[in-house]
Amino acid sequence: MLQVGCILNTFIRRADVVKVGCLAQLVNVIAPIMTVPGGPAWRQTTFYPYQFASHYGRGKALQLALDCPGYATDFADKVTYLDISAVETETDGALTLFIVNRNQTETIDLDMALEGFGSRRVIMDKVIEGHGLRDTNSPDQQPVAPKDGSGALVKDDRISAAIAPLSYRMIRLGL
Repeated sequence: MLQVGCILNTFIRRADVVKVGCLAQLVNVIAPIMTVPGGPAWRQTTFYPYQFASHYGRGKALQLALDCPGYATDFADKVTYLDISAVETETDGALTLFIVNRNQTETIDLDMALEGFGSRRVIMDKVIEGHGLRDTNSPDQQPVAPKDGSGALVKDDRISAAIAPLSYRMIRLGL
């Protein structure tokens, strides 16, 4: 689920280059919607980042300046723990943040300026947190699903929120 969130964030951040993204599997094997013959269909963990990006990732992709803790890899000196993209919806002016915290143990405090966006308020806050990296949903139970987030605050043209370890969060700000 977190990997899908990061891929979708990359697509949004690179919207000036990426014009079309395709989902190879719509049902079964690695799909966001799973089925069993003669049985139910259910949402897999990867469904939710797709759902949020599809519903709220339409509009103008914004370039963000991000300064947060990170880690080194063989391919990059610093990969930030927070992976974020943002979209301004043209129809209602809402600002949507899609956030992944890749840190395995620590909450990362988000503190971001909303320069040029005037007074905003949190109108939706959804989070998927508290699950293992390999946790899945099944026909009998779907424990990995979004819940209402809490604690996101807009004050003095800044947004702050505590982003839980290994979590996906979508915060929408309205006028």
